[in-house]
Amino acid sequence: MRKRFGKVDRDILEKTVLKKLGVRRDDVIVPPKFGEDAAVLKTGRKLIVAAMDPITGSSSRIGWLSVHINANDVAVMGAEPKWFSSTILLPEDQLNQLGLIVDDIHRACRSLKIAVITGHTEVAPSVSAPIIIGHMIGELVSRKPITSSGARPGDLLVMSKTAAIEGTAILASDFREELSKKVSEKVLRNAERFYEKISVLKEALKIAKTGCVSAMHDPTEGGVIGGAYEIAEASKCSFIIYEDNVPIAGETKAICEALECDPLKLIASGALLAAVPRRSLRKCLKAVEGLRVIGEFRSRKAGNVVIRADGSEEKIREGILDELWRLIAERKC
Repeated sequence: MRKRFGKVDRDILEKTVLKKLGVRRDDVIVPPKFGEDAAVLKTGRKLIVAAMDPITGSSSRIGWLSVHINANDVAVMGAEPKWFSSTILLPEDQLNQLGLIVDDIHRACRSLKIAVITGHTEVAPSVSAPIIIGHMIGELVSRKPITSSGARPGDLLVMSKTAAIEGTAILASDFREELSKKVSEKVLRNAERFYEKISVLKEALKIAKTGCVSAMHDPTEGGVIGGAYEIAEASKCSFIIYEDNVPIAGETKAICEALECDPLKLIASGALLAAVPRRSLRKCLKAVEGLRVIGEFRSRKAGNVVIRADGSEEKIREGILDELWRLIAERKC
């Protein structure tokens, strides 16, 4: 059954979208593929990386999120983001939100030394909440593009920061009324500040320059598990994740327990996932402080498995429906 919200299922994407990509050009080095964060293009002697993502599941800080989410997608392929564009669609009665959105875009771009180069803004019919679609372009700084499809059986699954950073911030902002009855005001205020942790630019570029990873990915919808699934599928292998090894912030735990959702399946921008050959682990850990090994990539036939904290095994056979979309759907019912 088609899930109600979120990314379209992989079979629909591959049958309907990925078979219709216009003209094949030799300067498209990495074309659109399932699980890949961006495309890689050759222009002269340089390689550039381009990514595009909308912000649809949040009503707070959407300009800030748009810049950082798209910058992350460029950075995990080994490129420094430099140029940003956006399309902003507004309901007729929310034109006053434009100034806030543009201010957030401006501040986020200045913090990452990115130029806004073009865009489009309109009041659109049939739009009930502001929607922003961002487009980021950057230049490669690694020796070669780092794709999601480079993981190999035996590679370790490494993670930065903590699970569900973006999801924690969104829930603390957009579900504050429900949470205020179960979670302290201090926890909610701290959780809202997680918006400031969304960027993975610094760690991604540090790792990219070392050449110590087989693959990198910015886990978004579906959380840490969803991100690992996309790497595994793109790389034609499988994964095992140990829940006890996944770092989870106290604020995230409190909010997820209050809303009865799984932090490993909650939108996870702000963390970085990487496939690291065992021989390169020490070099990778030296490059970025605080990286954690949370699992391993295995042969495809081994299947995708999450070993839960209680010792039970959860088998992952398809893409993950993000907990944020589930909560939004339940709220609308």
